[in-house]
Amino acid sequence: MKNLVFDTYELDKNATQSYAIPQELLMENAARGMCEFISASLPLHSRLLFLCGSGNNGADCLALARMLAGDFKITLILPLGTKSDLAKLQLRSCEILAQKGLLEIISEDCLSEDCSFEKFSGIVDGLFGAGFKGDFTPQIQALIQKANAQKALKIACDIPSGIDSLGNPRTFNDKPFAFRADFTLSMGALKIGLFSDLAKDFVGEVRLLNLGIPSSLFCPHSVFKLLESQDFKPPLRERQNTHKGTFGHLSVICGTKQGAGILAGLASVRIGAGLTTLIATSSLLNPPYELMQSPNIPSNTTAILIGMGYGRDNPLNFKLLDFNVPLLLDADIFYHTCFLELLKAQNCILTPHPKEFVEILKRTKIAQISLEELQQNRFTYALEFSKNYPNATLLLKGANPIIIQNGSLFINPLGSSILAKGGSGDVLAGFIGGLLAQGYSCLEACIQGSLAHTLSANQIAQTYANFSLSPLDLIEQIRYI
Repeated sequence: MKNLVFDTYELDKNATQSYAIPQELLMENAARGMCEFISASLPLHSRLLFLCGSGNNGADCLALARMLAGDFKITLILPLGTKSDLAKLQLRSCEILAQKGLLEIISEDCLSEDCSFEKFSGIVDGLFGAGFKGDFTPQIQALIQKANAQKALKIACDIPSGIDSLGNPRTFNDKPFAFRADFTLSMGALKIGLFSDLAKDFVGEVRLLNLGIPSSLFCPHSVFKLLESQDFKPPLRERQNTHKGTFGHLSVICGTKQGAGILAGLASVRIGAGLTTLIATSSLLNPPYELMQSPNIPSNTTAILIGMGYGRDNPLNFKLLDFNVPLLLDADIFYHTCFLELLKAQNCILTPHPKEFVEILKRTKIAQISLEELQQNRFTYALEFSKNYPNATLLLKGANPIIIQNGSLFINPLGSSILAKGGSGDVLAGFIGGLLAQGYSCLEACIQGSLAHTLSANQIAQTYANFSLSPLDLIEQIRYI
């Protein structure tokens, strides 16, 4: 997993003060990293368009153009001029190269009909960094629209223009709007805003560039982490002298929509729980053979899962806290009268989708906000919840699920829209519950269950159409990852 930060201002400052690397050299190293990426991604002498801003983000772009001049056909557009000292310095170098015919600086209206972007194989965005505030001018908005419409390889310098430090894009015609990159090249450290739900359609593939100092020194620690596929550690059975009880017993409490509980139970079996029992007061119709059924919670239960398909008004006849085992709360239970009591459990996991998390914030009196406000501040409210309930582990579902416990936050960026299907959340709960039953900590069960969920989906998408997923496919696929 990799460290995440909200911004790199203090990290850049520390690199200068503690390691004697001046800002100019950090910029040169950033430009060199981008130069190597572009040189490996496009044929020599390809036409490249650079959209350069007036600050240091634009200066990075200008330094990159200088390095590529001669090997590529470079055109620069500076719609805002230059303001920062480094941008002015880099522009002077580019102007000298322009005089020698090694690059072109457009002076006429870049939005005129005569100024076509179609001839460019690559477009580099360095208009604004994460600190940009306010709205686009009509000219900048039209410029980004024109760039987004091209089929060229689009590369964002540090962060796509229009995305702020929390990962929120601007709006245009009531829709999210920013430069739409194929690749975002992040300098020195990964910014947490690149992995918000709302940024996911704009950042493309995110690559981390070295600034000439080892990452262990530039960004040595952070409580914010980005999960990677290699972080998945399957619950392989290495001990041989075992029995089914060795691998735990998950009790899944069923409610009015029994199918949700069955999906969770099947997922639990597939991820290795030794025993899984569906708790239902009335007989289930044709339950799967591998799942046991009981009206009561067995005494040897090692974890309990409740909420999916349970029903908001369905009474709860069990004193779950008396079992002193980890609880996973999901879906309907967040609206239930017993929710706040269950939240007192020493080992408790919550797996809400955004609308359910809005209800949780309201019920816990942390905040009363709209769904839109939550999505624009997912990290902020996840951290606020964790501050108020440090013993609880939250997995906030979304395009990039957030996992947080006691202020330590993890983001899983590996999911995709293939998972946007009813029942996939029940499978996720089953994966996590099955790991809980086997003795995983709440935090590790969430991390590993979430990775299993997304990695299974990605493998399915490599073979089948991305709209065709069934939750049962996820359960079957887990055996192959």
